[in-house]
Amino acid sequence: MILNDVIQENQCEKIQRRSIDIASYGCDDDHIIICGELHDRRLIPTYTIDNQPRPPATVHRMRICMKVAMNSLAIEEIEAEVPAAPHGECADIHHTVEEIKGLTLSPGFTAEVKKRIGGRKGCIHLTTLLLAMAPAALQGYWAYNDRDPNRRRLSGEHLEQYLVDTCRVWRREGPLVQKIARAANVTLAQQSDQGTVTTRKCKRCGHREIGIRDAQGKFRPLKQGDKVRLDS
Repeated sequence: MILNDVIQENQCEKIQRRSIDIASYGCDDDHIIICGELHDRRLIPTYTIDNQPRPPATVHRMRICMKVAMNSLAIEEIEAEVPAAPHGECADIHHTVEEIKGLTLSPGFTAEVKKRIGGRKGCIHLTTLLLAMAPAALQGYWAYNDRDPNRRRLSGEHLEQYLVDTCRVWRREGPLVQKIARAANVTLAQQSDQGTVTTRKCKRCGHREIGIRDAQGKFRPLKQGDKVRLDS
């Protein structure tokens, strides 16, 4: 890497370090617990706004733990603590994560977190840690799910929601997705690449439902987190 070579050749001084450590734990057959810690360290002497010298020190140290249900990936319990922060008011901000209780780790999670505790409603560093914990929690979910082949839970809904089309390797038509679908004995929906945005009347409640109608006339409802491309 070129920039790494620049650091080495010029013996650049390291001035600040942020580390985020996340671990998942098996709780019981139905839950996992995910714990994350964010640690910011100032590595050089600096000056305050009042021009007072201050030595290298920890700037932020924050922890979040959450209990997640294996069957739904819903956050059933969540708590946070702030052992170190630069301002006194920061110590009382940990309770804001309680607004996340009940959310599901699914498409749209990031937007909902920012809506509930983003900006002036919370702490940007706690939010950063929480958003880093979500994909790590999914890794913990898959690890715990695969610990015993005879007890593995795998459904088409979970594949669609957490794996399919999340990256190039997990593209719907790719060999890896097809292999897992066959192993799990599930049939994945074949979604059209093109269609027209339209609405239809919901048969259950009568409201107008927005979705895409493909070239064959099939209507596919749009849900939060779906990706679309707009052409004029």
